[in-house]
Amino acid sequence: MTAAPSAREVLADELDRISERLTRTEADGREAFFEGSDSYDRAVVAVIRLAARFEDERRFGALLGEVTERERMGIRQTRNIAAHHGYASMDEETFWETTTVDMPAFVAKLRDMNGL
Repeated sequence: MTAAPSAREVLADELDRISERLTRTEADGREAFFEGSDSYDRAVVAVIRLAARFEDERRFGALLGEVTERERMGIRQTRNIAAHHGYASMDEETFWETTTVDMPAFVAKLRDMNGL
């Protein structure tokens, strides 16, 4: 019987998956990024998956300790808009910038913080 992966291993794997989605979204280009497109949907999934790490404070809290309250709030708010209010209430330009600039930088920060 193999041991369950550690929180650090799970975080590393999840960051890889999120990064892949963000990379593919950016590679598709801005013109392919609109509500209902595969590119847009990948970005929404990336946000939701990233936010999910913060919901399991007991498991991931120590790995996310250096994340600022502003960063946490931004992730939570973006996730809430995507999950609860639907695509129609999201500004595409802001979401594109979040997906191609802010999230990749944040993922890199999480990797650096945890030596991943």
